[in-house]
Parts: sequence; structure tokens; C-alpha cells
Amino acid sequence: MSEARPEQRWTWDAYLDWEAREPIRYELVDGQVYAMGGGTAKHDIIGNNLRGELRAQMRGKPCRVHGPDFKVKARQDGRYPDALIDCGPPALDAQYAQEPVAVFEVLSRSTAWIDQGLKLRDYDATPTIHTYALISQDEQSAMVYTRDAAGRLSIQSLALLEGAGAAIEIPALEVVLPFSAIYEGIDFPPVAVPPR
Repeated sequence: MSEARPEQRWTWDAYLDWEAREPIRYELVDGQVYAMGGGTAKHDIIGNNLRGELRAQMRGKPCRVHGPDFKVKARQDGRYPDALIDCGPPALDAQYAQEPVAVFEVLSRSTAWIDQGLKLRDYDATPTIHTYALISQDEQSAMVYTRDAAGRLSIQSLALLEGAGAAIEIPALEVVLPFSAIYEGIDFPPVAVPPR
């Protein structure tokens, strides 16, 4: 996120109407709008790999893959995840996901605290979202939240996945996202093993 436009406290409808006429994307957070910033090549490669793998696996299924230019209404906030799966009724003129069920963010050093805090709060408050995955761009790892028995995306439902052989799994959608596909084209330095 970038700088806020503090002139007014925005409602969801006013934000939708205003942003539709703007040349750049803005997120709505706690009644304020923030211009979306750019990312690195690594962030873009991982995001493209992720969406490509999701599209291949969702082909022929009733849900659709979007991102990063399609928003999610989470709580009363408007968020632009790097990828999402929408299982709501198809609406080609929709400005936001009708029934987001899985949301993916590629972590950036500058915004990781937002993804792990404010966005987690927003996605937790959106009952249709049952999976929230945060994918590192600095190492082959991901944090994956799934709704727990209490209906929350909580620390108790968090899975930490690490290493080249790991995969993000969403059984309800029959989706398995191997790290080899997500990180294709990204070279990581070998992990140093301490001597015995």
C-alpha cells in the first residue's frame, strides 16, 4: 500500500464508484483509500506462476481464478490479493469477487506486516474465505490458514510449509500447488548445513 487519501471517510459504495473512474488501483482500509504500489520481478514471477497453476487446476470447475487486478470485499475493506478463487455466480461486469473462497498473497518485506495482520483480520471476518495463503518470495515457504472448527482463520489453523518438496493443498477444491510450480524460474541459494 502507498499513501492514503485522508479527505474523507469512505463507504464501500462510494469507494467502488470513485475507484472505477481512477487510472490506478486503490485499496479501502478502515474507511481510507490507499494507492497500490508496484512490486519486484520476483514478486511478479511468483504471482504469475501461482495464477497459472491455479487456472490449470481449476479448468472445468465452477470456480474462477482472479488476480491481481480484481478485488475482494473483506469486512468493509476492499483488498487486491495476488490471486484468489471466486466460487460465486459468474458476473462479468462485477467489480469484486462474489464468493471468494481462497486468497493468496505473495509476501513483500515492506508489506508483510499488513498481510499477516490487517489482511488476516479482514479475511477472517469474511466467512466465505476458507483458505488464506501467504507465500514468501525470499525462501521456499508459505503460511496457510484454514477455517478451524470455530470458523476462524486463527493461529491454531496455521500450517507452515517449507522446502522445495512442499505444496499448498486445498482439498475442498481438489487443488495442490507444488512449490516447484510456484517458484519456477526463481533460484534460491543453497541452504547451508552446519558441519557435525
